[in-house]
Amino acid sequence: MSSEPEPRRAEGKRIAGLAIRTTNAAEFSPATAKIPALWGRFASERWADKLERIGGFGPVTAVYSAYESDVSGSYQLLVGRQVSETATLVEPLQVVSAAPGSYLMFRCVGPLPQAVIDGWRDVWAYFSGRAPARAYTYDLEIYAEAGAVEIWVAV
Repeated sequence: MSSEPEPRRAEGKRIAGLAIRTTNAAEFSPATAKIPALWGRFASERWADKLERIGGFGPVTAVYSAYESDVSGSYQLLVGRQVSETATLVEPLQVVSAAPGSYLMFRCVGPLPQAVIDGWRDVWAYFSGRAPARAYTYDLEIYAEAGAVEIWVAV
C-alpha cells in the first residue's frame, strides 16, 4: 500500500454478483470465516465470465455495504462485476447499487489474498481516531490489474 490514501470521487455503480453477510470477528477465525468460500465459489463457478455473458463489464469488484454499525458490526459483501440497469439477473445473483460519493483509495500490491488483508489492516489503522470519519455506506475493492487491488473507503 502507498503511505497515504488518495482522495477520489466515484460515480454510482450497479454491481451484480454473489453475496454473504458476515462480521470482521467471524472472518478472523477459519472456522467461521465466509469470505474465502465466497471467493472460492466466485472463481470455481466462473462467475466473472457468466456475468460478462449477461452484460457485466469492468474489473471484478467487491462491495461492502449494508453496514450494521461500524468496523465491529455485520455487513454484506458482494463479489461481482458492474452491470447495466437492463441486465437480466438470475439466482443466485444479487445487486448492490453503490451511490456516487467521496472516497479515500488505498492501493495494495502483492500476493492475494494477503495484500488485501494487509490493506484492510492499514485502512483500520488509518481511520483509528482520525478525520475524516468513515461513512460506512459502500466500500469497494477493485481488482483492475494482476497483483494490485484498490480499496476505496467511503468518507
